[in-house]
Amino acid sequence: MKKVKTAMTKVNTVLIASGSGTDANAIMQAFSDGLIPNINLTALVSTKRHAGCLEKAKALSIPTMIIDREEVGSTEEFNRLLTIFLDPKVRKLVFLVGCIEKINPIKGIKIYNIHPADPHQFGGKGMYGLKVHEMVIENIEDLISRGRKKIGDKFCTFPTVHEALLEYDSGKPLLRTSVEIPKHLIKAKVKGLLTLTEAAERLQKVVLTYEWLMLPLAVRVAAQQILDAQII
Repeated sequence: MKKVKTAMTKVNTVLIASGSGTDANAIMQAFSDGLIPNINLTALVSTKRHAGCLEKAKALSIPTMIIDREEVGSTEEFNRLLTIFLDPKVRKLVFLVGCIEKINPIKGIKIYNIHPADPHQFGGKGMYGLKVHEMVIENIEDLISRGRKKIGDKFCTFPTVHEALLEYDSGKPLLRTSVEIPKHLIKAKVKGLLTLTEAAERLQKVVLTYEWLMLPLAVRVAAQQILDAQII
């Protein structure tokens, strides 16, 4: 008798993080609160042994796994071990949330990353953390200095959840929003009252608030797309 393939009702999902885990925590807390009902959050993988994301996961009873990139010794070996752990027969969705390691595509698994600005304009190798926000601010200053924009104009940045492919920040957007940059921040930077790093840190705090709102919704949308694509 021929077996009938049954559809998943929930998508087994893994988070991969490298740092304090604030982005990961937004997803884990939403999952714990029942706000992402179409996934099973099966693990948080940390790429560092003592990263803060591990404590956040344990506090919410999310299983954890450590694949320490420095201990493993090479990106190739790191990705080999990660692929074995993920196993596309079991897990179908991965979110990179503050992961600074290069994650190779895995056939059968959808992998998404969050970028704090437009990934096509401010993406690429090495573009993460404060560096992205610094580039956004420098771009605005350049527009103002060339007379293309005025200091009091409205400026926005565009945090984006996108599919993670082999080429950095090149994947199709899943979810994107527009975040207005506070005018006082731009004025203070242009007038020399803030250093570039100080301005970037302040912009990062603004954008993170939106990232934490976006991520649970992005996970839910990505999982629903996987469920809708199933052939029963």
